[in-house]
Amino acid sequence: MTVYKYFVKIALKNKGVILSYTIIFFILSILNGGGNTQRETSFMETKLDIGIVDNSNSELSKSLIDYLGKKNDIIDTKSDEKYIKEQIFLQIIDAVIVIPEDFEEKVINKEKTIEVFRDDRNIGAYQIQNQINKFISFANATYEDGKFDLSNVSTALDEGIEVNIIKSDNNINQKMNTWFKFYFNFVSYIIMALYISVIGFVMTDFINKEVENRRKISSVRFLKFNSQIYLGQLTIASFLTLIFILGSIILKGKYIGEVNFLKYVINTIVFSFSALCLVFLINNITNNKFVISGVSTVLSLGISFVSGVMVPQQFLGEKVLTIAKFFPTYYFVKINETDISSFLDVKYEIFMQLLFAIAFLLMGLYFSRARQKA
Repeated sequence: MTVYKYFVKIALKNKGVILSYTIIFFILSILNGGGNTQRETSFMETKLDIGIVDNSNSELSKSLIDYLGKKNDIIDTKSDEKYIKEQIFLQIIDAVIVIPEDFEEKVINKEKTIEVFRDDRNIGAYQIQNQINKFISFANATYEDGKFDLSNVSTALDEGIEVNIIKSDNNINQKMNTWFKFYFNFVSYIIMALYISVIGFVMTDFINKEVENRRKISSVRFLKFNSQIYLGQLTIASFLTLIFILGSIILKGKYIGEVNFLKYVINTIVFSFSALCLVFLINNITNNKFVISGVSTVLSLGISFVSGVMVPQQFLGEKVLTIAKFFPTYYFVKINETDISSFLDVKYEIFMQLLFAIAFLLMGLYFSRARQKA
């Protein structure tokens, strides 16, 4: 196991890279989760900054706007969808409501009426939909002889009640769900960067011509040599992945029962295997340390931006998401964002990550054989 021992030894010499990525990651995780540990024991309806696009301009739509204006601050906005999403992403607006031209007709027919764009990072933004549903329900209740009794609707909606929330340990803490989702999404970036930086760098020392020539005249067979290298890669990859899984337990271990923690762990393991196969492909294309260093930064950041790690997928354009589907990170994030009852709900996303791993492995073997022939 000489080759294996040297591989692990050389890999651990890169502890500076490992520590710098890890420390920065955990500092950001602690700062991000600092305000999420306190459970809500009371309900308070907060005012949000909302934009309203009224394409109906009817009495009913104006009454709805007046009602929403009492509970929120209305901000001017454009009707352009791209502009709306940009304003929400920049957190200038919490939500935008688009009222269609046939608003009254849809309310009467009890059809889906209003399109709502909201910031999913802000839990309070969900109350907008509740306020709209409440208004429409009251409006429908007063509809008679082809008219809405909007004065009675307004009176009924102005009535207030005192709400007390009963604390229950069986309820999923939405804030913890959000924290685990963002934590593991960002883990994909760290894993990709560290795998390429650490394992990729070590491999350049093992696949150069001098080492290859020495191996040929030694008693170590090619298969044994490579099996020990792959075992070393698997050991380092497992060590790095375990750091971040254990990190989530250390930081938020008492909340694990409130989230589907097994989903995050299995998803991270599957993604790590795919990332390791990608490193194998990169090393068989080039053994230049400067190139690998550049690839580590550009590839890990670039994939993270287009796949939904840095920017939520719902705020990305269709063309960007189409590009993202050519990388396993997209499917990794997709699973983290999905509430599942069993792994059958995300079997396609898991299969795609494994398919990418096999594809990277086969391409790596092809370039490896081509290099050996040369």
